[in-house]
Amino acid sequence: MKRTPKICLISNPDSIHVRRWARHFSEREFDVSLLSFYQPESAPIPGVDVHYVHPRSPSAASGGRSRAARSALRFPGLLRLATAARYRRSGFYRLLERIDPDVVHAHYVSDYGFLAALSKRHPLVVSAWGSDILVDPGLSPITRRLVRWVLRQADLVTYDAERVRDVAEGLGASSGRMLRVVFGVDRDLIDALKSRMVAPAKRPPVILSLRSLERTLYNVDVIIEAMPAVLAKAPNARLLIGNDGALRPELEEQARGLGVESAVEFVGMVHGPVALAEHLGRAAVYVSVPSSDGTSVSLLEAMAAGAYPIVSDLPANREWVGAEGGTIVPAGEAAPLADAIAAALTDPARRESAAKHNQELIARQALWDANMARMEDAYRGLAGAGVKAGEATR
Repeated sequence: MKRTPKICLISNPDSIHVRRWARHFSEREFDVSLLSFYQPESAPIPGVDVHYVHPRSPSAASGGRSRAARSALRFPGLLRLATAARYRRSGFYRLLERIDPDVVHAHYVSDYGFLAALSKRHPLVVSAWGSDILVDPGLSPITRRLVRWVLRQADLVTYDAERVRDVAEGLGASSGRMLRVVFGVDRDLIDALKSRMVAPAKRPPVILSLRSLERTLYNVDVIIEAMPAVLAKAPNARLLIGNDGALRPELEEQARGLGVESAVEFVGMVHGPVALAEHLGRAAVYVSVPSSDGTSVSLLEAMAAGAYPIVSDLPANREWVGAEGGTIVPAGEAAPLADAIAAALTDPARRESAAKHNQELIARQALWDANMARMEDAYRGLAGAGVKAGEATR
């Protein structure tokens, strides 16, 4: 009888991507645990054992988090070292020993990857999400050194974009211990789109943004700044901002100050395949213009849904969006973004052609099940081989 591998994920238990990952592998007969410091705010994940050290309190969920965020901006490297010491004192690693997994898998190299590597447990998988490799090492010498150390400790490093792989290798990751795994498009979304997707050429002039409002990195303010020029060429255009975060009040005030509040709607978090299909399947244009990024799941979902993508000029975006499938613009510049949005809204034939190209690309390379099958093989190989640090894994 085939033994069920025990996987312990160390990451943010409230992340939609982590929850999706945990649920998938529990449904594939893996014994999945999710370990965090604080009690999750989200609902339980069916089939997944969630472990935490401290119950979540109001101070941990609000004021404590904001203080930590301010400290992270000023002393990111020192904060990571202090956090690791706090986890050790709290009994975090004793809890990991009790779970006793076959494979430890941390998502986000510079934070959870560091915490997982300190446990000295193997096999160790770390997943690079983008900013943890592309941005964080440049924030401080301490962060750069700890990221390099984590990448050398890992038995497998997963990445979602070739640019992330290249930078990770430059920081010390071994090419023989790396695997591309894309957080791809779920079949549930594909199925939900079948009855909700309007032909791209016939869609109303709706512009959709789904990036977080927690960090200025995502440049949602630049999208709003572009709206007066967009409306001058496409008066009926509407911008839907489908996410939430601390920056929302500031962005709402920006829209009012520009006099475009009637054309900008903040719809909050968009959860689940049906809600996503309702928005993506009717949006003419999808905009994602961060200053730094790996492969964006929401971009892939928008491409699968036939929304015309306009993205910032980043290596990860260029891997998915070419001239036949969308438009690339400079990050942080409202004028070229406005021109690109207006051009797409007023050219339905272009949107129709791009949608066909993009949907074929997603079907070939970015379906969730195909990418997770590669990860399943990697888990079973690591668990079965009892890999130790430094041994090559494909």
